[in-house]
Amino acid sequence: MLKIAVCVSGGGTNLQAIIDGIENQTITNAEIKVVISNNKNAYALERAKQHGIEAVCISPKDYESRDAFNEEFLAKLDSYEVDLVVPGVRPVRAAVLVPVPVGTFTRS
Repeated sequence: MLKIAVCVSGGGTNLQAIIDGIENQTITNAEIKVVISNNKNAYALERAKQHGIEAVCISPKDYESRDAFNEEFLAKLDSYEVDLVVPGVRPVRAAVLVPVPVGTFTRS
């Protein structure tokens, strides 16, 4: 089973496309482990909760530096042991799954 983290910042239409694909089995052998947003008011977090998916907000505004934010973000991703990170991208109209080997992120 492919474990997915989806990063979002707004309404979550790409997230919904992935959820729908998993539910209607267009996307097989995959599950969304967590949805992470930098915006506590992102509707995508509510979409995730409505489907029983953990929803987390990690905002760079809550950290004194971008490095501190990046460190926490990567630690959160690591804690879910995901295989794939789907970045929040605009103005993409269709959800595109791009494998990102999480283990290759480095901390300086």
